Amino acid sequence: MISSASTLLALLPLALSTPINPRNNNAPLRFGAIAARSASPIHLQTINANGQSFWIGKETATYCPLDPQSQCPPGNQTVFSAGNGGASLDVVVPGGQSIYVAPNGKLSYTIAHSASIPAGSARETFTASIPASNDGDGSVPLGSFTFEGLGGSGFLACPSHKVDSEQGPFPYQVFAGVPGLKDEDVPSG
Repeated sequence: MISSASTLLALLPLALSTPINPRNNNAPLRFGAIAARSASPIHLQTINANGQSFWIGKETATYCPLDPQSQCPPGNQTVFSAGNGGASLDVVVPGGQSIYVAPNGKLSYTIAHSASIPAGSARETFTASIPASNDGDGSVPLGSFTFEGLGGSGFLACPSHKVDSEQGPFPYQVFAGVPGLKDEDVPSG
């Protein structure tokens, strides 16, 4: 439910973990993402693509069109690619898979081999950045992945069910913080 602070946690912004490509201002930035919300169960948890949505606490679900399947990457990580205001999944399917925010705020991605998105969706207002340098200790610097569109900004994580002692708090579905997001739009609403 959106009205409860315990069931809706901000991910402002999603933290970038593990940049995949070296810094090159002409190439899209490729990265994995984790949630950054201290003192919450989602803090430092991986963001994964599964079922045309993004989740915290669900495994990555993949499809690979290559034959034989031995040519496919392992498929156990969600890798984002972002640049020029847009974002997509870093995939091998022809045409790629675009990331967009649906009118109800759900952070989504297109199915393989399709560029179709719902009318009123936004896919051109994403920003990803990684600092140019780190502290010199060999660690990978964390960056950010943000959304500024549809009249809102940032991301939210909503538990997919009422939290109880048997199921715990996971998984959480990722939404953009858009105006008008309603309880019925989120999984536990």
